[in-house]
Amino acid sequence: MTLLSRATIILTATIFGIARAQTCPSNDNGQCDFEPTNPYSCGTDYNCAYKNRCLAEAAGFDVEADCCQAPMPSSCGMISSPLLCGSKQCPYANECIASLAGYDSSQCTAPPPTCAVGDKDCEGEPANPYTCGPNKCAYKTVCDAQSAGFDLGADCCQDTRSNTACTADIASVSCGPPGGKQCSYSNQCLADSAGYNSNQCCNAVPDGIFCTADFKPVECGSIPCVYSNQCQADAAGATDCCAQVPEGVACTADSTPAVTCGSEQCGYSNQCLADAAGYSSDQCCNAVPNDVACAAIYEPVTCGPSSCVYSSQCEADAAGAT
Repeated sequence: MTLLSRATIILTATIFGIARAQTCPSNDNGQCDFEPTNPYSCGTDYNCAYKNRCLAEAAGFDVEADCCQAPMPSSCGMISSPLLCGSKQCPYANECIASLAGYDSSQCTAPPPTCAVGDKDCEGEPANPYTCGPNKCAYKTVCDAQSAGFDLGADCCQDTRSNTACTADIASVSCGPPGGKQCSYSNQCLADSAGYNSNQCCNAVPDGIFCTADFKPVECGSIPCVYSNQCQADAAGATDCCAQVPEGVACTADSTPAVTCGSEQCGYSNQCLADAAGYSSDQCCNAVPNDVACAAIYEPVTCGPSSCVYSSQCEADAAGAT
């Protein structure tokens, strides 16, 4: 897995609540590609989701005034106990997620326990159940949910179809894009039935798992799934994990040479960032630049004190290895 080539996901979404139509600005020209995944929801009703702070600021938002930090729910258990936190009334699915965003229980309150009911006559509409909003409001049809003021794409989770043949096994998953709406299901079969696939879901940390409160986030797998530390990633059964670069690290934007580090071949744009993520230079190898054209031959060479292996001398030379 590498952190070097992940596409930035920007979409209109909300953690929960009623969304209103909104065009989300974007000014992504690649300058944020190597920023750590640290999702924010910004704008009206916090409907605009950005994968990291850099993207939110590039889109023109004042992060402190206009945005809520949106930690990945996959790093917490599946308990649904919605909260609104801080002076901005940032919405979170439970206290664990709120704490990852920096709030304590004294700064959060439960939202009003009500479910909106629309005035449109939806009698005769085909059954297609959805669960919407912070109070997990159940609606039998798309018409009912939309009439109640919900945006299906931003606020609602498709319920598992009633004729689905899935086991009762509990292996909870949280599905959806980083920083966007997350839908929870008891197992992947139920998530598949609701329209997701395994590439859109992260294993959830089982309830009752004890890990320290250290916030040393890691990105795992190809989605990527974000967990607050390696202990939680291990508890969720996540693999191919790379340490994130902490925010505020004083490294230059220089990407020469990029490096890959550790047994998982985690990619960072320079050694300074790799150091900040916890890798020393003897754990890293210079990466072969993407624009290098070497013959497709396999004549491996081993270079340097880190015993870096390259497919050919041409690739080793391109990486600056000695």
